[in-house]
Order: sequence, then C-alpha cells, then structure tokens
Amino acid sequence: MHALLDLMREFGASVQTNLVHCQCLLQKASTHLKVLDPELGKEELVKSVAAELARVTALIARSSQRQ
Repeated sequence: MHALLDLMREFGASVQTNLVHCQCLLQKASTHLKVLDPELGKEELVKSVAAELARVTALIARSSQRQ
C-alpha cells in the first residue's frame, strides 16, 4: 500500500488522467484490506490512504465543476 501511494504521488500526471480509477482503487483497498481497517491497521497508513482518497475525490469534484 505504501508503494502504491508513492507511485500515485510520483506519477501525478497519470493520476490526473485516471482520477475515477484511482478513486475506485483506493475505495476498494480501504474496504477490503485488513491493513487499512481503522481498528486493526497501521494508523499512519490508514490516514495516508484516507488523505489520498480525499485529495483524489476533491480533484474529481473540481474537474466536474469546470465542465
């Protein structure tokens, strides 16, 4: 999960062109991976994924407002 977040940050332009896919991936990971369970998972990783999901969701909202 850390590697995925690092890649998303490193390849920001690709994330920009695939926002909905990235959002879906982060939502599914949050739902299905035990490491991201708020009670069982690593707190820092849970917060990082939540922050990235919020960022991607905000970008989608801004993008749809422009259209």
